[in-house]
Amino acid sequence: MEDFWKRAKSFAEETAKKSQTLTMPNKIADLVAETAKKSKELALEASKKADELALEASKKADELKVAALKQADQIQLQSQSLSKSISDIIPPQLSSLSIASSDPPPISDSELRKFGLTDDLRDFVRNFTSSTFQSFPFPVQDEPDATTTGTNVRKDLNEWQERHATIVLTTVKEIKKLRYELCPRVIKERKFWRIYFTLVSTHVGSYEQQYMEEVKQRAKQEEAKEDEPKQTPVLTTEQSETSLKSKTSNASAEQDLDIFLLGDFDDSDAGGGGTDIKY
Repeated sequence: MEDFWKRAKSFAEETAKKSQTLTMPNKIADLVAETAKKSKELALEASKKADELALEASKKADELKVAALKQADQIQLQSQSLSKSISDIIPPQLSSLSIASSDPPPISDSELRKFGLTDDLRDFVRNFTSSTFQSFPFPVQDEPDATTTGTNVRKDLNEWQERHATIVLTTVKEIKKLRYELCPRVIKERKFWRIYFTLVSTHVGSYEQQYMEEVKQRAKQEEAKEDEPKQTPVLTTEQSETSLKSKTSNASAEQDLDIFLLGDFDDSDAGGGGTDIKY
């Protein structure tokens, strides 16, 4: 394409030179005709060059498209192969557990209220900072941490506190962040939760007390059920008569059977006594 533009420029310069030397009308007309002819040829050639470039660009685009599709297919095959190999290595139960743990189930509004997760509590704990825990005047001795549950919450908390702590870590990102920053590098896990429940006691104390009373009440009811004596079922008159008839019928049948068997034995004995044995 660059050679074409050089040729066009050279032709234009040559035409300009010839026009300066020509004075006769016929020669000027010939020059104009020749110039027009050359211009058409150059225009035709330029059009062909443009078509060739467009065709080449289209081919390049098609080649790039085909290459991209092949690359995408290869990546998909590699991904499927990798997924299969991972599924072969990791047991299904562990795979489902990891999926479940990454996406915790939603918590109902009734459970949030039951464990004291109110809007007032959320607004209150969002103001906590690391200095709130570090400078809290709470005489907690540094003791070895107790074991943690599957939810990463300490087992030395009671049942209500453990569930509350799990929910607050799930729903209030500020507390989750604070716990990550402080435990166990700055303060122990035990101290963190004791300070936390001391700070929020006025907000959650009534909810915890109500829950623990319900637990005690359920335990008493279960104990009462276990202590209840097992009563013999009382039969109705109809059921009693049916049972008596059944027993009488069974006794009569047994008596008839005894008579039948004893009668056979008596007959055998009687017949045997009148028979002489010959040697």
